[in-house]
Amino acid sequence: DFHQRGTKRRCVFEYVDTQGSSHLDGVRVRLTTRPRNKRLDLLQRWSFFFSLRKSKRLIMSSSGTTPGAAFRAKAVMMKSWRPETTPSNRDRLELYALHKQAVSGDAPNKKPATDASVAEKAKMNAWRTKRGLSQVEAMSRYITECDRQIRVYGNKSASSAETAAGGGMRSSSSLPNTPGTPTNTPAANNGSSSNADDENETILLTPRGLAAVPLLCAAASESRTSYITRLRSTTNENGWWARQEPLCADPNTPFATPENLVIALASKIESFSLSLLQGGRNHSAAAGAVVAPSVLQSYLWPTHNALLVIWIVLIFICTIIGSTLLTIRTILVGSKRTNVRLESIFQDEIKPCAKVASSLCDAHQNISVRLAGLALMPLVTLIDVSSSMLDSAGVLVGGGVYVMAVLVSWWYWICVLPWVACWSVGFSLMIGWCFALIDLAGV
Repeated sequence: DFHQRGTKRRCVFEYVDTQGSSHLDGVRVRLTTRPRNKRLDLLQRWSFFFSLRKSKRLIMSSSGTTPGAAFRAKAVMMKSWRPETTPSNRDRLELYALHKQAVSGDAPNKKPATDASVAEKAKMNAWRTKRGLSQVEAMSRYITECDRQIRVYGNKSASSAETAAGGGMRSSSSLPNTPGTPTNTPAANNGSSSNADDENETILLTPRGLAAVPLLCAAASESRTSYITRLRSTTNENGWWARQEPLCADPNTPFATPENLVIALASKIESFSLSLLQGGRNHSAAAGAVVAPSVLQSYLWPTHNALLVIWIVLIFICTIIGSTLLTIRTILVGSKRTNVRLESIFQDEIKPCAKVASSLCDAHQNISVRLAGLALMPLVTLIDVSSSMLDSAGVLVGGGVYVMAVLVSWWYWICVLPWVACWSVGFSLMIGWCFALIDLAGV
C-alpha cells in the first residue's frame, strides 16, 4: 500500500508461470490505480525488481531441479559412493573428464609437463576429449554416467546386507537396479575405492575387460541347481545377460561387435529359459507340458557356461590386439605423441594380462575356466619372454619382441581360438542332454 497526498493507492503484482515449471517464464503486472508521480513509479519498479529476484530464487532453490543443483547433489553422492567392484580406468576417467568439463569448461591447449605422471596425462587427455561440450550438457552427461556406473558396479553398502539365491549370485527380482554379477568375486581394494572427483584422485590403470574377468569366472562356477534357483527368482525383463554390455570397447562401435554377438546369443538363450519357466508356472497344466522347465534349463546350463568362458577368452584377444597396436604406435611415433610410455604399457596392460591368464588355471576355478586358461598358456609364455627381454635389453627391445611374437602367432589368436570357441558351443549342446537326464531323474 502506498499513500500519496492522503489518498490510499494499492499496487498489485501478479506473477504468472506460463509453463507450470520451476522457472518464471512470464510475469504480468496489474495496477489497480495508475501512479501519478515519478517517485511512486520508481518505487513500484524497484519493488517489482527485487520481488521478482526473490521469488525466482525461492522457486529455483525449493524445486532443486536445475542442472546445477542436480549436478552438485550427484557429485556429493559420488564422493561417498563405495562400489561393490572396482570401476575400470576408462570409466573413472570418463567421470573425471565430465566433472572437469562441467566445472572448468574446455581444457587448456598447453601440453602436460614432461615430468607429469601417466595418470595426470591420462586425465588431461580425457578432459580434452570433452572440448566443445557446454557446461550444462556436461552436467547432464555426468549425471547419466554416474547412474550407469552405479548400475554396473553396484553399491557395496546396499549389497552387503543381501546375498544371492545361490552360487553367490544376486537375486534379480530383489535388486533390479544392480548388476547381476557374483558378490563373492575377489576384488582388490574394494574398501579403499573412492570416487572423489578431485585432481589428486588415483586412476586405476587396469583395462576394464581384465578387471571383469574374476567376475565372469565366479559366474561360470555357478552350479546347475544354483542356476535353476536363480532363474526361478528372475523375471524375463531382468535377466543377467540382458544387463551386460561390452567391456573392451564402446557398445555402439564396430569394435564391440564380437562381444555384442556373444551377449546377444546368451541373452536369447536366457530369455528362452525364463519364458519356459514362466510358461511352466502359469500354463503348464493347461498345455500339458511333457517335461518340467528345469529339465530344459539344465540342458541349456552348459551352453550358458560356455558363453561365459568365450567372453573371457574374447576379452584376452581384444587386450592382446589393443596392447599390440598401442605398442607399435608408441615405437613408431614416440611416447610424446601417444602420451604413453612403453614401460606403462607393459606395467598396466601386458603384465596384468599374463597374471590374470595364469589365475584361470588355479585350483578353485571351474573346469571350463581351466580349459580357457590352458588355451591361453601361449600368451603367458609370450609375455614372460617379452618381459625378460625388457629387463635385460631395454624397453624398446622388449616391446619389439612382444609385437613380433604377437604378429607371428596371429593365426592362433584370430583363427584357432575362435574355432575352439565355436566348437565349445557345439560340445555344450551335446553334453546338455546328460544334465537334462540328471534333472529328469531327480538326482
